[in-house]
Amino acid sequence: MHLPNVRTYMDTDTHALSENDDILDAVHRLIDEGVTGAPVVDANGRLAGMLSEFDCLRLMTEGKDGNVPAGKVRDFMRRDVPTVTPEMDVYYVAGRFLSHPETRRFAVIEVDRVVGVVTRKDILRAVGVGLQR
Repeated sequence: MHLPNVRTYMDTDTHALSENDDILDAVHRLIDEGVTGAPVVDANGRLAGMLSEFDCLRLMTEGKDGNVPAGKVRDFMRRDVPTVTPEMDVYYVAGRFLSHPETRRFAVIEVDRVVGVVTRKDILRAVGVGLQR
């Protein structure tokens, strides 16, 4: 029996940010591109972390007198982020989401490169397809 895998449901438009991007530019990109988070890559294109809307809320808490603090994405991103591979089956990834309830997306890594992102919603689509059978 062939189990559906992450490659089938992942988004290959990663919206990746650079760890050296200005944090305010990154916030505008997340808003403009309609995503709640994005993987962050280093100068070699390898995963360096993840920046989410939650991480960006720190901008509001660290500002003084209405001034938003400046900084780079690397100053606000999470570095220790769980990842998956494109060949993992979606049932396993659903379990990973359940064991990491704070995680809304996983960077999909293949040969040390970010090749996509899979979100809870993507896995839910896989469930919907399975229910139709």
